[in-house]
Amino acid sequence: TKEGCDMRKFSITKILSVLLLLGLLFSYAPQTARAEIAAQPAVTVEDAVLQEMQTNGKASYYLHFAYTADLSPAYTMNWSDRGWFVYETLKAQMEASQAAVKAYLSNAGVEFRQYWINNSIYVKDSNATVLAGVQQFEGVESITAPRVYHIYEPEEAPEDETMAVEPNLTVIQAPDAWAAGFEGGGYTVSSIDTGVRYTHQALNASYRGKTDTGYDHNYNWYDPYSSHYQQPQDNNGHGSHTMGTMVGKTADEVNQIGVAPGATWMACRGCSTSSCYDTELLACAEFIAAPHDLDGANPNPDLRPVSVNNSWGDCGQSYDDWYRTVVNSWVAAGVYPVFSNGNNSNCGYSSDPPLNTVGNPARYGNVSGVGSTSKSTSQYATHSNKGPTDNLDDVNPNEGWADLKPQFAAPGVGIRSSVNSSDTSYSSYSGTSMSAPHVAGTVALLIEAAPCLEGQYATLETLLEQTAFPVPHS
Repeated sequence: TKEGCDMRKFSITKILSVLLLLGLLFSYAPQTARAEIAAQPAVTVEDAVLQEMQTNGKASYYLHFAYTADLSPAYTMNWSDRGWFVYETLKAQMEASQAAVKAYLSNAGVEFRQYWINNSIYVKDSNATVLAGVQQFEGVESITAPRVYHIYEPEEAPEDETMAVEPNLTVIQAPDAWAAGFEGGGYTVSSIDTGVRYTHQALNASYRGKTDTGYDHNYNWYDPYSSHYQQPQDNNGHGSHTMGTMVGKTADEVNQIGVAPGATWMACRGCSTSSCYDTELLACAEFIAAPHDLDGANPNPDLRPVSVNNSWGDCGQSYDDWYRTVVNSWVAAGVYPVFSNGNNSNCGYSSDPPLNTVGNPARYGNVSGVGSTSKSTSQYATHSNKGPTDNLDDVNPNEGWADLKPQFAAPGVGIRSSVNSSDTSYSSYSGTSMSAPHVAGTVALLIEAAPCLEGQYATLETLLEQTAFPVPHS
């Protein structure tokens, strides 16, 4: 724990329980090999890029540069200094390493976008000459094809009787934390999802962009798609539901659906509908680490959240590091990363999916992956994908279980929360998308109880694991 932290405050963890799934130890093959360009043996190029170029005479791809910035000093800094240090260090790395390639692409008239969060450049529709040309530059390490991820679409569940406090909150003992005076007040949580219906009665009061005279969406909302919505919007409903589980509560307390009803929220539209495109996911990643205005300018890392919920991913059965440096940057900046483990129905698995079905990025060793249990018991849900992972946890291995996935399981069957159809609409969904927000909200409760835990990813995860009750699965 951080020096000077009052351990007596950690008693709050005794009344905050998420469920721990004990995985089995297995080894799996490494990620798919990438083809090497004979003329440039120092740069690897993914087969999909070469195939697209051969078929269409042009291709879109990512240039990945060395990510060598030393962010370790951030871990001893205060919240403000830490955020600015990570942002400025990564921005300086990008500007120094990408300058020559940026000039080359500009002169070639090729559309591109730079990212500082993982030191990469997205190149759109270049020809073979440009593809060969960029490989000549020092610092270009690899070239990969674009990726499309998906929302872990839930299944609609029958509506239960409305309860003042939903049973999924009772089973993790959130009401006991509220009674002790901890509702997440003073802290902000976030999501990368399909957006949020910010006017919903259970979400409006906790939206950080709400002011005394109206709304200020700058630094609180970002839509990187061409739609470029200037205020929070959700065309799918998924994002409104997950945000409700994090913070939702109505003024009359008839609908208490959120784990941390005292916290505020911000959001980024990383998924247009059910699809989540890589360029937008990276743009959202930067927004989370260093929130900016609606035009993507004037970043202010002081306004970053303490946790970010990601109920999206792929169905891969081996580690794909595409988002890894993003997560490294978040953790260095003090933002707690939470990812859904994935659902059997989204990935074509049978009910009660087999081992090694956890998707990326949830299978990363440096994130908290979350699976599902039933709404009011510790039974592992039959829709919830399983570990173990082939990417061992080198940040916070759980008592020798470095391949543990999920780290936690939380209620994910018939979870009632806010939806986008109206300001007063609620629906019950089932899926790991419904489970992960329980953990993202719990982080705010823990930090309010012990402010010295702010930004302490490994310590927070350890506390949650040590106070969770095990759910063995054979």
